[in-house]
Amino acid sequence: MELLQLRYFKEAAETENFSAVAQKYMVPQPSISKTIKKLETELGVKLFDRNGKKISLNGNGKYFYDKINTALTQIDDGIHLFSTAKSTIVLYIQAGGRFVSLLSADYMTTHEKVFLSTVNYSLDLKNKYDFTFMQIQEDMSDYHYEELMRDEIVVVASMDNPLSKREEISIRELKMTRFVGYYSSMNLRAFTDQYCMEQGGFRPAVIFETHDEAALRYLVEKNRGIALLPKAFFELQPSHRLKAIPLKEKTYRSLALAWNKTKILNEYEKEFILYTKKWFQTF
Repeated sequence: MELLQLRYFKEAAETENFSAVAQKYMVPQPSISKTIKKLETELGVKLFDRNGKKISLNGNGKYFYDKINTALTQIDDGIHLFSTAKSTIVLYIQAGGRFVSLLSADYMTTHEKVFLSTVNYSLDLKNKYDFTFMQIQEDMSDYHYEELMRDEIVVVASMDNPLSKREEISIRELKMTRFVGYYSSMNLRAFTDQYCMEQGGFRPAVIFETHDEAALRYLVEKNRGIALLPKAFFELQPSHRLKAIPLKEKTYRSLALAWNKTKILNEYEKEFILYTKKWFQTF
């Protein structure tokens, strides 16, 4: 049984498409089929159900995939750790994107041998990134992490909104107010919705949802609604048309640099953690 056989199988199990595996590894499609059949012969069981050209992972295949996926992850971690050619750090940005952009720019001007790359959300991100910047959750049991900052949540309103005359406001006063916000699937939105329920006794009336901060700020500037945003994050791009108003019932979004507990850090990655902590301390 060869390592390449297992990699072919893993990819085939995830895509259920031999042609896609062949395209990824730049080999003829029949060689993928032949390799998988050889693997099944060695194991003495079928891993895929075949219906013409269509394949689907069966029960044996699902069991074998779980074992192989774990084993290949460990192998890849070992290669990653000891490979001197490895000089790319992959980041998954769940929160604090603007901070990370500035951090990355500073880091790469002083670390010529290391390149910072980012990945977007997908259904299977496990082990496909080195670090993630994220809002600290109730359950962080899968991660090692370093808290980088606690950012106060404030009300952001248009200067045309009567609320802009206030120097402080209670969340309870905003029960009947229109909000604009991020999609409910995003961590910051979930955090602020929970805050409104716990401290204000209401679910915010969000009239517009987006993943784009520029669109959110635009609607607030047009006085279509108010927003709940982290103060330091907001002040990275100040606007004379907007005002940040502190809340009486203080709450803070905690930003962290996190990595999977099973991950073994190489020297580049250890140094990146130290650099990131220092950068936020002196921000």
